[in-house]
Amino acid sequence: MISLTKILYEVLNNYSVEADMFVDPSASHYDITNEIRALRGVTIVTIITPEDYVQKQGADKYIKVRIKFVTREDAQEILQNFLDDTLTNDGGENDVRIQGVKSMKFIDGTLKRL
Repeated sequence: MISLTKILYEVLNNYSVEADMFVDPSASHYDITNEIRALRGVTIVTIITPEDYVQKQGADKYIKVRIKFVTREDAQEILQNFLDDTLTNDGGENDVRIQGVKSMKFIDGTLKRL
């Protein structure tokens, strides 16, 4: 008999990617990671900024995150969707921008299938 776990592993692909983000200094990084978790397909968001990283006073805060997600589509297209959903600001009802995020860039070579 085929287990549900085996079926899900065949249908869904699990991936992990790391990203560098610059956020508004007044924004809560916990709120930002919760908003990223709310994006379609995202399962886990972990802050992996080194503890000894020194933030510059008055400048945007640097946050490094690892994002785990599931998809049935091409992973590169999903990454572009994450960027669009995080940074798009059209001012209308489709405005899904995460407040406080100034920039987000996925680190080359960190996209991995789990």
